[in-house]
Amino acid sequence: MIELVADGLPVPLRSLRYLVVDDDADQRFLVARTLNRMGMADVVEASSGRTALEVLSNTECPVDVVISDLQMPDMDGMELIRRIGERALPVSVILASALDDGLLASAATMTQAYGVRIIGTIGKPITRDKLFAVLRQHVPQHGVVESSLDKAFPLEPNQVLAGIAAGQFEPFFQPKVDLVTGRVVGAEALARWRHPAYGLLGPESFLPPLAAAGYLDELSWIMLALGALEAGRWRNAGLNLSVSVNVSATSLADPSYADAVTQIVVGQGLEPNKMILELTESEAIRDVAVALENLTRLRMKGFGLAIDDYGVGYSSMQELSRMPFTEVKIDRSFVVAAATSEKHRLMIAHTVEVAQLLGLKTVAEGVETRPEMELLARLGCDMIQGFLVAEPMDGHELLRWMEARRADREAASPSVRPKLFGT
Repeated sequence: MIELVADGLPVPLRSLRYLVVDDDADQRFLVARTLNRMGMADVVEASSGRTALEVLSNTECPVDVVISDLQMPDMDGMELIRRIGERALPVSVILASALDDGLLASAATMTQAYGVRIIGTIGKPITRDKLFAVLRQHVPQHGVVESSLDKAFPLEPNQVLAGIAAGQFEPFFQPKVDLVTGRVVGAEALARWRHPAYGLLGPESFLPPLAAAGYLDELSWIMLALGALEAGRWRNAGLNLSVSVNVSATSLADPSYADAVTQIVVGQGLEPNKMILELTESEAIRDVAVALENLTRLRMKGFGLAIDDYGVGYSSMQELSRMPFTEVKIDRSFVVAAATSEKHRLMIAHTVEVAQLLGLKTVAEGVETRPEMELLARLGCDMIQGFLVAEPMDGHELLRWMEARRADREAASPSVRPKLFGT
C-alpha cells in the first residue's frame, strides 16, 4: 500500500527534489511556493531549458521531478525533453503550458516517445489543485529490475542468444485483477534474464539486440513453454488463473505456428483455455492471410488472444475487426494521460465501448495509482495490471503472494470490499 499524508499525497513525494523550469520569474516563484506549501521542501528553479540541463547534469544533487513550461526562448520545453531522453536522465516530467489540451496531449505523447517518464500535464495557470491532481498520479520509479549494466556497452545478439541457450531466461509474472470482484484472474509473463555478471536484467537490455537481429522468436518460444509450466503449477496449487505470453507478429507468418504452440502448451500440461497470447499492435503483420489462419486455429483450440498496446500501433480498428481477439489491452500512455486529458478519457471510454460491443474484455496496463484505478472503473474497464496491484515476481513469489491475498480475504469481514492491492 502507498502511505498517504493528510491531504492525500504519497509520503515519498515530500522527499523528492523538484525542478521548476519557466522563463517567467513570477510563474517559477508561484509554482515553487505552492510546492513548498504542499510539503515539498527541496525545489530548485531554472529560467530556460539550457539552464535546466545544467541543473540536471549535477549528479551530486539529482532531480526527481521536472515541471516544465513548453514555450520558452533559447531552448524550449520540447527540446529540453528531447535532451533528457537522449541523455537517459532518470527523471519524471510534468508539462505545464497555456496551450490547448490537444497540443499538450501531443507533447505528452512526444515525451513518452523520447523514453521520458511523464506524470501528467497541467494547463496554465498552475494552481495547487492542479498540481495536487497530477502529483497524486506519481509513484516514484520502482527498481523492479536493477542491473550494473552500463548503457554505454550494449549487449550483442550473440550474447543474448548464448544466455537463452544457457537457460538464463525466466518469466516474471504481473497479476491481472478484475475491477468488479477484486479477484486475481491471471498474470502476464514478462521475460527476465538472470545474467551471471550483470544480475537481473529487464527487456530494455536484451529485446533491442534480439529484435535488430531478427531473433525475437527464440525468446518467445522459451517464454511460452515456461509460462505454461508455471500456470500448470498454479492449477496444482488450486489457483484458477490464466497466463498471458507475448508473441511476435513475425511468428504468425509460419502456417504451422498454431499447431506448434498447441503442442508446447499441452505438452506442459496446461489447457489452451488458460493461455492468452498477446500480440503487440506496434508490430505490423506481414502476411495477413497466414496470420488469420493461425489466429483462427488458436481460437478454435481454446486459446485467448489479446491485442497489446492498443491505440499506439498499426490500424487498431481494422485489426479488431478482422482478427479473432478476445481481449484488448489499453496502453499505459492512455492511462497516464487520462488523468488530466478529457480527450484521452474519451478514447479509453470509446475503446471500452467498442470492446463490449464486440464481446471482448479490456485490460488497462501500467496502473500505478488509486485515482487511475478509480477512473478506469468508472469508464467500465474490466481488468487492470500494474504496480498498484503488484510488481512482477517470479513463479514462487507469485504463489506466496496469492496465498497471502487469500488469507487476507478469508480473514476479512464479508462486508469489506475485495482487496485490490498488495499483500
